[in-house]
Amino acid sequence: MAPLCWERNINAIKTKDTFILDFYRGSFELSKYTFNKRYRQTIILLRYDAKGRHTNPDGATFDGPHVHIYKEGFDDKYAYPVTNIGIEKTDGMETVLDKFLTYCNIKSIPSIQTTMF
Repeated sequence: MAPLCWERNINAIKTKDTFILDFYRGSFELSKYTFNKRYRQTIILLRYDAKGRHTNPDGATFDGPHVHIYKEGFDDKYAYPVTNIGIEKTDGMETVLDKFLTYCNIKSIPSIQTTMF
């Protein structure tokens, strides 16, 4: 099974900036997936990781779901609890995406087909 990934442009209403929303899930561990909101292709403003281990520059460690929120001078090197953006560790992928989009202040969130994942 090949990895599943997609990418969509998001246009800001007031500033006319374009952001990129993307999704990636590998082919071996289906419960491990990532949502990103990026700016200018490479600047990750917000990233949700469903699984994995992350150690922050200050030594704090996260196992399992966590989010990366852009921090001046550190980019996306710091992880935080998913509850910081309104997501619960037990939320399913569709709920995570809905809450992720809501946190990003995306208007007119389309209905999500669960068979897509």
